[in-house]
Amino acid sequence: MTIRLMAVLCAGLAALPPSLLSAQDRWGASGHQHITAGAITHLPQPLRGFFQANSATIQTAAGNEPPSSHWIDIDVYPEFFAGTFPHDWDDAVALYGQSTLEANGIAPWNVETYTVNLSVLMANAQSQQDWLNLLQTAGALAHYAEDLHNPLHLTQNYDGQLTGNDGIHSRYEIQMISRHLPGGLPIVPTPSHCVRYASIIDAVFDEIDVNYWYVDNIMAADDAAVALDPRYRTTYYNRLWAGTGVFTQALFQQASETVASAWYTAWVDAGLPMPVPPPVLMGDMNCDGQVNASDIDPFVLALIAPADYAAAWPSCDIGLADMNSDTKRDGRDIQVFVARLLTP
Repeated sequence: MTIRLMAVLCAGLAALPPSLLSAQDRWGASGHQHITAGAITHLPQPLRGFFQANSATIQTAAGNEPPSSHWIDIDVYPEFFAGTFPHDWDDAVALYGQSTLEANGIAPWNVETYTVNLSVLMANAQSQQDWLNLLQTAGALAHYAEDLHNPLHLTQNYDGQLTGNDGIHSRYEIQMISRHLPGGLPIVPTPSHCVRYASIIDAVFDEIDVNYWYVDNIMAADDAAVALDPRYRTTYYNRLWAGTGVFTQALFQQASETVASAWYTAWVDAGLPMPVPPPVLMGDMNCDGQVNASDIDPFVLALIAPADYAAAWPSCDIGLADMNSDTKRDGRDIQVFVARLLTP
């Protein structure tokens, strides 16, 4: 990572053609948010607890489009197929030139830059507001990393325009995905897969080496689906899912683990600072920093089925249901909780 690369990523947007900024979209906001929520479940404490408490903010940030490119047309480069593609930014610039790299997407280096930036923010965070401010960076980092797990973000044939599969980008990553969220794309918590990357850029390119090869599978699945339903109705999407669902599920899972590991890498490199938690609010049973109607179900669960509550909200404190601070959770707490909900 160099100062020169940082300057390129922060100031080089104006040089990118508008078509490149819009043509290669993303997993869709709902897809990004789903993966990001899953990524939080892989984190160790206390980072998981802090991110879980602010999950809505991070998911929203991940669902938005951060600046700079979200793709890399890796098959433009013969060195990719030869296994000699340079990962270091300066080495890549020396070989191809900066303008060529920018034109074909610099998403891997965006992931590297945002990981470094997040680590710096964590290391320097002194207040609760500092920690809350860095959530936007964490969400943007998630977005870039997740996009590189969409094979159509790794090819110059990103919309099937070179193979007669025009429009496949949106059909695959948005239309099909939206039909299978959240039930068809479950993300399994895998804390053991949340690791510190010795080199975040090498880890990203290692995954590109795997993810790229699904491009042909997507095009083949599209061909088969169009043959059944050329008007892109339910039959088309059912067939597209039949041809891509298994590896798409794997890509979602891997994306969530990569995001968690990037966050974790930033945190470890920052020196494992303790997140400054939001103020403790009695009755905030879903740990979102406020007491409202969304706390009713978890509050009831905490009273009648503590084990189920602990399983459903592992990062939250069941003691927050003790509204009257008598070390018990009973009917007296319900009265205080209801009064707290009704308090403006």
